[in-house]
Amino acid sequence: MKLLFTDLDGTLLTDSKEISDIDMAAINSMIAAGHKFVMTTGRPLASVKRIAEKYGFLKPGFFLVSFNGGLIYDCGTGESILTRRISVDQVKFIMDEAHKLGMHAHTYAGDLVVSEYETEQLKTYCGLMQMDYIVVDDIRKYFGDNGPINVVIKPPIKVNIITPFEHSSLVDFRAKMRTYTADKLFDVFSKPEMLEFSHMLSNKGEAVRYMAEFYDQPIENTVAVGDEENDCPMIEAAGVGVAMANASEAPRNCADYITRRDNNHSGIAEVIEKFVM
Repeated sequence: MKLLFTDLDGTLLTDSKEISDIDMAAINSMIAAGHKFVMTTGRPLASVKRIAEKYGFLKPGFFLVSFNGGLIYDCGTGESILTRRISVDQVKFIMDEAHKLGMHAHTYAGDLVVSEYETEQLKTYCGLMQMDYIVVDDIRKYFGDNGPINVVIKPPIKVNIITPFEHSSLVDFRAKMRTYTADKLFDVFSKPEMLEFSHMLSNKGEAVRYMAEFYDQPIENTVAVGDEENDCPMIEAAGVGVAMANASEAPRNCADYITRRDNNHSGIAEVIEKFVM
């Protein structure tokens, strides 16, 4: 049995946010042969589940790794098998520091995006994720014991920072935050304009190792494919690490193989044919 871990945006999904018919046929073939398919993304669970539902993945054989490894969801049972959280105080500190510099910051509560400020970045992000948001005065009160009953994930799983400025502004912000977060939180760029902070073990590489152990499979039986920096931990952890033809420099440098076809031309089918089937 093989376990295939695939990123979504820029990897499994085309630029129009679809899964190609060729990729779908390859995915269905590997599931029929007894392999496991794990969508692995920085997106929140609510967003990934919409994609899984659209393509008929909410059934045995499929898993969703969301929040860059902060939560692992079994599509067959409809239950989370792993959740890694961070403290509200940590989230509040990072959000406050980001706001001081004119950057957007948010976290999550169940199916909601939670922020202390309503920004254009918040509206754009929630539009892309197809998620609702709520603006609160203080997230510490919102996530407190007397918070609203719709908060089903307490404390939060991660905090996102989105810059309206150049990518270098986030590079500087990460360096500044590491004086506080070093050995406490894991940070990664999921996009040039987005920096995420989460539990020290909330990365895609740890998700690969966890799932291999969950199924009692050697790491050699895992394949991981992605296109951005946040995919590097799983590309390095997997038995076979793959970067898409359209990948940025970081995953290309750590991959065992680079696909010939990009995300718009069924690169996932190429990976399945070569390394899974």
